[in-house]
Amino acid sequence: MIGWIVLILAVLVILALVGLGWNAFFGGVKKGIEKIVNLPEVKNLTNKVKSEFSSVIGNSTLDIAAANVQKM
Repeated sequence: MIGWIVLILAVLVILALVGLGWNAFFGGVKKGIEKIVNLPEVKNLTNKVKSEFSSVIGNSTLDIAAANVQKM
């Protein structure tokens, strides 16, 4: 079932590339990505992930530093 869906999507993409040309196709994809990136929900999610990631990295850095101090 999934194989058929992938095959159909691949055929549609190839037909779109042939019909529109490379520049028009990828230009449309780029515009679509820009619209998605500029959505407020995506920006909020991105900022939340950045803050969580930096806190996880910060905590692990502190754990590594504490482990190094305990070894000495």
